[in-house]
Amino acid sequence: MVNKSDQIYKEILLQIKSGVLDSNSALPSSSDLSQAYKTSRPTISKVFSKLKNEGYIEGKQGGKFYVRQPKNEQVTKYIFGILAPRLEQDESRMILDSLYSEIASLANHYQFSLLWAGMLTKSQDIQSILDDVEKVIINYTKNNINGIFFTPLEFHPYANIINHKIMDCLNQYKIPCILLERDYCLFPTRGMADLVSIDNIAAGYIVTQHFLKQNNKRIAFVSKSDSANTIALRIIGYKQALFDAGITNNWIIQIPQVDEKVINHLSKLNIKHVVCGNDFTAMQLISLNQRINPKQKLFTISFDDADYACHLSTPLSTYKQPLASIALTAVETLIQRVCNPTLPIRTIYVNGELVIRASSGT
Repeated sequence: MVNKSDQIYKEILLQIKSGVLDSNSALPSSSDLSQAYKTSRPTISKVFSKLKNEGYIEGKQGGKFYVRQPKNEQVTKYIFGILAPRLEQDESRMILDSLYSEIASLANHYQFSLLWAGMLTKSQDIQSILDDVEKVIINYTKNNINGIFFTPLEFHPYANIINHKIMDCLNQYKIPCILLERDYCLFPTRGMADLVSIDNIAAGYIVTQHFLKQNNKRIAFVSKSDSANTIALRIIGYKQALFDAGITNNWIIQIPQVDEKVINHLSKLNIKHVVCGNDFTAMQLISLNQRINPKQKLFTISFDDADYACHLSTPLSTYKQPLASIALTAVETLIQRVCNPTLPIRTIYVNGELVIRASSGT
């Protein structure tokens, strides 16, 4: 499973690098953070220790930790923000936080400062989410924001409506934005903003083709309900790969959560090979199958190549999201958009990579 201290470390480090926690800012106490992240104080102490050893924070009188003053002050041409509303159960947060860290690492080179408001919401209420988002946008405008990296909301039954209203709000305040990893419109419609991502249709085709080359004919696609538009695109690629192989059936299974029902359903269908919507679903599926159906092997290929993918007891075969390349392309695209607002709307695909490990059987 994902290491809790590593997850918290990455989130705090991102806030430091992005300027949310600026020089000499006091970090929340270990007690406050342990409550916020629902973890133990020793886990928070481990995070503090790692950040201190790496020179990001320092301890001062009173037992508090503070962000260290950087040696060289950054020259800032632009102020960018990250807008990433997400629900508490959003399982893509780890891969996206890694992407935002990559963007933050480019701040000095491209002379921008980066604001990030977090935007983790516990509410399912549409208006509450929109009110929270607008507060962030207004705060960004007060900081003279030049542009925003926007990752649309997922895992909400009305995500499409919410994302369109968020874009309306950005347009109202005349803030240029780049869509990261996913569109806010349902395929085949394209939103009115530049998009930087992998080619998800091609990715879905490639991972399915890997199973087909092993002469596997019964391949399912399992994903969570209300997932981002990227999943719909991956399913298109999956179906096309089956069709091109002369297989007219497909087995698309969308579930609210990974539970015993889906394991039993796959077993009844006599399906042993599964394309999963993302690494998190694959991890859950393999783990649950090993517990309740250990004699029946299940083989998976998924997407993202999250940090934990190679460290599980069964390392995941996965289509790797090239986070550094996506970040670099997104930053350069947003700078171009800010400097030349009349450029045509662009869709920019960055090449990913199929990484084969034990979970797919070869």
